[in-house]
Amino acid sequence: MRRQAFVRTAALVALVFVLVTGCAPAVPPPTTAAESTSAPTAVPATADPSPEPVTEEPTEEAEPVATGELILATTTSTQDSGLLEYLLPHFEQQYGVKVNVIAVGTGQAIQLGKDGNADVLLVHARSQEDAFMDTGDGVRREDVMYNDFVVLGPADDPAAIAGSTDAVASFTMIAESEAEFISRGDESGTHSKEKAIWAVAEIEPAGDWYVSAGQGMGAVLTMADEQLAYTLSDRATYLARTLEGTQLEILVEGDPVLFNPYGVIAVNPDKGEHIQAELADLFIDWLVSLPTQAMIAEFGVDQFGGPLFVPDSAAWRSAQAGESTADVTFQLTGLVDTELVWSEEEIRALDTIETEYTNKDGETSTHAGVPLIALLDQAGVGDSAAALVIVAHDGYSAQLTLDEVLQCAGCILAFQDDGTFSTVMPDFPGNVQVREVVEIQVQ
Repeated sequence: MRRQAFVRTAALVALVFVLVTGCAPAVPPPTTAAESTSAPTAVPATADPSPEPVTEEPTEEAEPVATGELILATTTSTQDSGLLEYLLPHFEQQYGVKVNVIAVGTGQAIQLGKDGNADVLLVHARSQEDAFMDTGDGVRREDVMYNDFVVLGPADDPAAIAGSTDAVASFTMIAESEAEFISRGDESGTHSKEKAIWAVAEIEPAGDWYVSAGQGMGAVLTMADEQLAYTLSDRATYLARTLEGTQLEILVEGDPVLFNPYGVIAVNPDKGEHIQAELADLFIDWLVSLPTQAMIAEFGVDQFGGPLFVPDSAAWRSAQAGESTADVTFQLTGLVDTELVWSEEEIRALDTIETEYTNKDGETSTHAGVPLIALLDQAGVGDSAAALVIVAHDGYSAQLTLDEVLQCAGCILAFQDDGTFSTVMPDFPGNVQVREVVEIQVQ
């Protein structure tokens, strides 16, 4: 078994080298979080990075409940922020399972899963994750946590974007001023979010001012810092880098489209007998459990006065349900005469209709809610508006044209039993049937 595990790991290292050479920095061989020395943040005081020594004569009760090795392909932010170094030793000690980490861009991590070269993924590009599940490459996906993206830049801010809460407007100003912008350029979750913002701004970034680095977040932050350039970063990696002296500043934050959700996915075991399906499920169960979610909520508090990631598993949300649903609101913003915010009670007091929706499996369900047309009419749509962006609480967003919605009398903001809202859009694709909607932006 040890020889098979060694051969599997060696082959995987070679594959990762081929995947990332030429488009990203060389990726080190998979290591456990306890072996990793690359995370820039110090482990918080609450962490226990080193497994406790085994007693000389362990009892049967002290034996780990599982053994083996698990390959985790993940985005660089979970490693660069120090989160994996903080969390994984607890899992390894509790279950006797060694976790081999491959930290690359989300796109590359998902490709490793498609190729059957990872057992479980921890990534942050919801559209890519949904596509991975839809094609049968994954068999289980769970919400884990979220933080947000921030637009960073030099203190002198040549594009004059400081203080904005509008990511699209800030990107437009950067392009118009041709101030240098460093892009990940690596199909990572961060790069996917950046491209989505450029697309909404209807800008195809090109020219000497736009640099596609093809590298990870840490390397891009170093480049932007040295070249006094703008970039898009997840907040956790940026804050970790401030401990190393980066001079970049957060200039734009708070736009709902900058929310950054993370999901964990078990790779389909049909990809080969080498896929550790049982260990992948064990890892997912542990990651989304309340004790681990509580550890995530504590990570970064000592250094930064607040957590670098916000726990968001179904179990965590359920435990927090009394608090999280008490102040549910929905807002309609953007190119409207009046930006409006409604509470759940106010939405339920509006005139409602029922509509039917048939999913991809042919199952039909009936939903009650307020027509989107009626909400848009209350806000007053601007003459230049052409699109709607539906934003969920975890940062997932879906875009469609304004004309499509105005022609859909049965498209509604539907009520959910937990006090949240969802969009129900008959005859529209599944990606616009968005759960836990908090905002619709008119653009």
